[in-house]
Amino acid sequence: MKKIFSRLPPAAGVGVTAFILYFFTGSRTIQWQDSGQFTLRIGLGLLENDWGLALVHPLHFLLGQLAVRIFPGNIPWAVTGVSALAGAVTVGLVYACVRLATDNRRAALYAAFSLMLAHTFWRFSGLPEVYTLSAALLMLQVYGLLKLRTDPDAWLLIGLANGLSWANHNLALLELAVLGTFFLLQLQRKQVTPALGIRAAGLWLSGSLPYTALILRTMLREQRVLPVIYSALFGHSFSDAVLATTPVWIYTATTLAFVLLSFPLLPLIFAVLGIRSRARQTAPILALFLIHSLFVLRYNVIDQYTFYIPAMALIAFFAGLGYDRLARPLVRRAAVTLLLLQPLLYAAAPALIRNTGLLRPFERHKPHRDDADYLFHPWTVTETSAARLAAEAVAAAAPDGTIVVEDSMALYAVQWKQHINNLPGITLLRPADFEAFLEATLSDRPVIWIPASTLQDPPQGWKPRGAVWILDLAPE
Repeated sequence: MKKIFSRLPPAAGVGVTAFILYFFTGSRTIQWQDSGQFTLRIGLGLLENDWGLALVHPLHFLLGQLAVRIFPGNIPWAVTGVSALAGAVTVGLVYACVRLATDNRRAALYAAFSLMLAHTFWRFSGLPEVYTLSAALLMLQVYGLLKLRTDPDAWLLIGLANGLSWANHNLALLELAVLGTFFLLQLQRKQVTPALGIRAAGLWLSGSLPYTALILRTMLREQRVLPVIYSALFGHSFSDAVLATTPVWIYTATTLAFVLLSFPLLPLIFAVLGIRSRARQTAPILALFLIHSLFVLRYNVIDQYTFYIPAMALIAFFAGLGYDRLARPLVRRAAVTLLLLQPLLYAAAPALIRNTGLLRPFERHKPHRDDADYLFHPWTVTETSAARLAAEAVAAAAPDGTIVVEDSMALYAVQWKQHINNLPGITLLRPADFEAFLEATLSDRPVIWIPASTLQDPPQGWKPRGAVWILDLAPE
């Protein structure tokens, strides 16, 4: 295995640079939506959730718990650290892969920094999310595929990496389809042996244990097989989105727009050049990119672009191959200059978006949140809107009031603030909990409503307190 990793030490410096960038510009507070859910579950030690096994992401959960033990002072920041570390490993592996494919240090550096400074990759390397971990394990598989040219035992690394990837996210099944087909082709050509396949499969199973063991435990506990497999593949309610054949064009256009923002023009041109010049040598890697692209770009979910983050690592890899083919120093210097100027583009983007009104039809108007800053600043250290809203609501309801959370995306942040403030007497409700809500309004304890949008006005009998509403219990 020593010779398999012979190219990794020079990549370590690139990875450390990326980690410093991501960790110190990353989120340090509880966040909206899934990021809030991950922090809450990791902080409370709750492996499973209400959405089904497909959304448990056990490898990410285990790494998050390890991070919390290593860095216990700020749990949201510690969980962000998992994404930052995974993003940094991905950047280092892009360097190693391009260097291995081209033996060109400058091309490897260009590819690595293209990914490091890519808007969406940077942003999600600074949020408690699972996508950069999937990207890191995908690039580890790519590294193994490149090493196959000289060492068939690299299949052992590929098998382990894909197993670990499945323990993190079901996107790994796309990669498994490509890798399995490629292995069978090599087996037919007698380039590998069945014994090697068995060893690789054993390592795959070992890597996947955090998920496969959870699936088996759930089957034994529930005494059901097919419903558990369904939950492991689709969760409780995502099968239609996963199996959709017709794309929702606004979602696809949004994904492509974030790709263009992350790789402004030149890196995409280099990636096309890299694919054209080395399509045959990198055929299985190109197949990985195509299967990710085909799956994600017709995936019928509003945050479709986030699932494309692993594919962005492959774009950076191919951009490095294209950069290697460039003979003109002027073009190379222009590419590097534009790359280093990208953070200035991100700094200016929110103001440009606000002035043009492009985001206006899609704005959510969540309390304390500026959607332009939220979406277009990759440095998430400044994004504290969910934490501020939750703190406001919990402070108003303390010690034993009721909080009605209209927007489910804010629920995890409120639960987190309730937990860290040690206020078990506060009751959290959704608007559908009508009987419990009615009972709360008849008590003399405070009742707080968190509106889904700042455009809403409080109804009669409620008065605003900051971004939340409080039921006015004063007699008429």
